[in-house]
Amino acid sequence: MTTDISATCLTLTSPADILAAVPYLVGFHPADSLIVVGLAQSRAKVAARWNVPMPPGTLAPLTALFQREEVSQVVVVGYGPGEAVTPAVDEATAIAAGAGVEVAEALRAHDGRYWSYVCDSATCCPPEGTPYDPRSSRVAAEATVRGLVALPDRQTLQRTIAPATGPVRLAMRRATADAIHTLRTALTTTSGGAVSAAHPVSDGAVSAEAGACGVGAGAASDVAVPESASGVPRVSGGAVSASDEFAGVFVAEGLARVRAALARAGAGDRLDDAEAARLGLALAVIRVRDEAWTLMDDSHIGLWKDLTRRLEPAFIPPVASLLAMAGWRAGDSILATIALERALAIDPHYSMANLLMHALQHLLPPAVLDGRMPAPDELDAAMGVPRASWLQPLLALIEHHPEPDALQAGDLGPSAFPSDTGSGPGAPDLADERTT
Repeated sequence: MTTDISATCLTLTSPADILAAVPYLVGFHPADSLIVVGLAQSRAKVAARWNVPMPPGTLAPLTALFQREEVSQVVVVGYGPGEAVTPAVDEATAIAAGAGVEVAEALRAHDGRYWSYVCDSATCCPPEGTPYDPRSSRVAAEATVRGLVALPDRQTLQRTIAPATGPVRLAMRRATADAIHTLRTALTTTSGGAVSAAHPVSDGAVSAEAGACGVGAGAASDVAVPESASGVPRVSGGAVSASDEFAGVFVAEGLARVRAALARAGAGDRLDDAEAARLGLALAVIRVRDEAWTLMDDSHIGLWKDLTRRLEPAFIPPVASLLAMAGWRAGDSILATIALERALAIDPHYSMANLLMHALQHLLPPAVLDGRMPAPDELDAAMGVPRASWLQPLLALIEHHPEPDALQAGDLGPSAFPSDTGSGPGAPDLADERTT
């Protein structure tokens, strides 16, 4: 059996080789996990991971996955004690049999030993298990030489997008306070700060039936309607209110910030603290976030990963969801899942994160969005002109944030924003044709 990872072929000839290769398929050394590796023409096509133990029926989406990826063989590996692993392995092998997929190998690994569920020979598969060491394997050495990486555990991968600390956190906290102060000052001069919430917009208001596949509702700045001198679209037949005009300017500037940040990311540049903070505020407006969503490219992962680490917690759900989308598109659904857990730990109701988590839980490929993601001008046509109510999610986030002079030098105390701790709803860590 040959495994194709990032166009790198590793020849696997034994259960020990499989156990050495799995960490490079999923990106870290698993524990208390079930791994299902689907193969087509003797090459690994997809690898998925779940926590064990798991509720019955968790693996049901595998049937559609096997059909979609034309999987002909499957390797199942469980990590942990038998009482946790065996029911999961039994469910996976039963689903494979029902789908007409051959189970090439099914293993359980625990405490440096492995057992095979498909071999009953005491000679090669003794009841006490067979010792193995994945880190000293030939396969591990070959994978490392070829540039593949297997982190020590899932927690290490989580730390790659964990909140920045120390001086970096303090600098971003101050930059965020400055950006919020600037916004508050501008709002105060706009109709006394009376930004109406008569028709608040909810995240994800544009439905899949409308062709946007859950892309959030918001405003447009490129709609083909007459524009005021400030460049803000006017409602046909009359002038917009001062509050709506302010919202239009804010949205237009936010769209420009998104495009500039994407261009900088493509050139390998990093946003400074002030730029990052202003973009974080802008992305709280759904139409601005959706600009980044519709323009998504694999090269944007670095930008969204950086902002997921640096922004204040309240502003994490949009950027973590965008990071998840970029990771999912790039075939790294493990990163996508971890990013979504961060988003949902802060806002369990954030609909973009819930939409993507639902897709991952059902083992869907990012190709399901092909032809369904609207272009920016289509968003404009569907959503209409900017309204003041579109700023309400942002205003709710900044309502209790302290002014810059309240942040004393050296203050690294708790942020005024929601905490960024704990874990959100789980999903399988799906590595769909993973390119590590």
